[in-house]
Amino acid sequence: MKKNNTWKLDLLEVKFKQYSPRYPHTKKLLNARNNDKLLKKLPTSPEEAEQEILALKLELFERKYYGSYKKVEKEVAKITKADLGKLDKNGPKKSIVDFITSKENLDHLITSKLIKTITNTILHSKDLKLDPPAFISNEIRDKILNKNDISNPSTFFITHCQNNKELNNYFSNLWNTKAVKSVLQEVEWSFKLVRGNLTIQEKDTRKKITGKDVEADSDGEVNDDSSSDSDNEGDSEDEGTDSDIEMNPEDLDKFAIYENSDGASEEEQFEIDPNVNYNEITDEEPSADEVSDVESEDSFFEEDQEKKEKKEHNLPQLASGYFSGGSDDEDDFDPDADKVVKEATTQRKNRRGQRARQKIWALKYGKEAKHVKSEQAALASEREIRQKEYEERCRKRELKAKLAMEAAPSGSNILPLGERKVRPDTGSSDVKVTAVVPEPKIHPSWEAKRLAEEKLKNVKFEGKKIKFD
Repeated sequence: MKKNNTWKLDLLEVKFKQYSPRYPHTKKLLNARNNDKLLKKLPTSPEEAEQEILALKLELFERKYYGSYKKVEKEVAKITKADLGKLDKNGPKKSIVDFITSKENLDHLITSKLIKTITNTILHSKDLKLDPPAFISNEIRDKILNKNDISNPSTFFITHCQNNKELNNYFSNLWNTKAVKSVLQEVEWSFKLVRGNLTIQEKDTRKKITGKDVEADSDGEVNDDSSSDSDNEGDSEDEGTDSDIEMNPEDLDKFAIYENSDGASEEEQFEIDPNVNYNEITDEEPSADEVSDVESEDSFFEEDQEKKEKKEHNLPQLASGYFSGGSDDEDDFDPDADKVVKEATTQRKNRRGQRARQKIWALKYGKEAKHVKSEQAALASEREIRQKEYEERCRKRELKAKLAMEAAPSGSNILPLGERKVRPDTGSSDVKVTAVVPEPKIHPSWEAKRLAEEKLKNVKFEGKKIKFD
């Protein structure tokens, strides 16, 4: 039987270090009235508790690291195997093919990614980065502190990615793959569980990703630990003594109600008191004080049952009005296609907006970002169109000026001639030569009408005159 010591570690850290609990049941178990059996299993002094916490954390960290490595290795192997069939071995992406065909390189890649995740989840401060906690294994500690180790994230980036954009882009796409990204989120959460002292923000973020509370998610963590240990340990042997059997906090929560009670064992037998009339006692109703005491004792243990009885989804009710339920379309109603049902049952994707994603791409890829290139191409195209329009306007102006120069009269006689004056020696001073004024043009329809009238005037009579006597 495999042990799940995560809950025990949580109890110790909450009791002796006042950490924020990993699971909601932790504080309930510590504050329960009948928890003598649980407290006997915990150390009494802070020094003993510190040693046990360190041992449990070291064991948990090694188990989580091994399981995380196997999961990431499995997903990376799937993707690289598919990419090998697509990439050309002698093409421009030869460096990618050479890298993913080397098992040692893939080991350094996965290890550096896990160390980066450990740094983000456990080593928050500068002091922790210089001196990692004692529960981190010596092998991982050396890779974090040794800058010459190829598995160190900084050294790995300088060696493989700094001068090779093809590899850098390939690794970026690899970690952003949907399957790998989901595994990395689980890995990050498992290292946070090892660290402990979870914040409310971290729990809320986890709830948004998984769609369930940390309490329900803890069952998956237990199964995950057991599956990862099965690769190394094989079939586990049963422990011989009852003292070594570990129980889940929910089981302790259920059985704590029966501890120190009068009817806790079958060995105890009820003894009849001859001085008591039990016919009168059994007919009496319990007093209000006794009922309140019983309710206060049972209220702690009924909270979980009330939570389980809650509906999974709170669908909106009818505000007002009458609903007969006899609609003609009742048989054709599909709850999956209903908009209200979809909004209540599906989780909204928390995706960044387009501008936020473009800012991230601009910081990551710089001028090589696709949206930056498209914007530059659009500006260049618009600038070229404006330049062509300007050149066309200039050409038309020059052509118009050239035609005007050609149509203008040449020589010095540019001004029009005025009226000619009669010389005084001619003797005919009364005669004046006037300029010929051209007749105004008439509309063609009027001209046609005038010609028709003139023709009618000039028509000769061709009939015979009749004389009457």
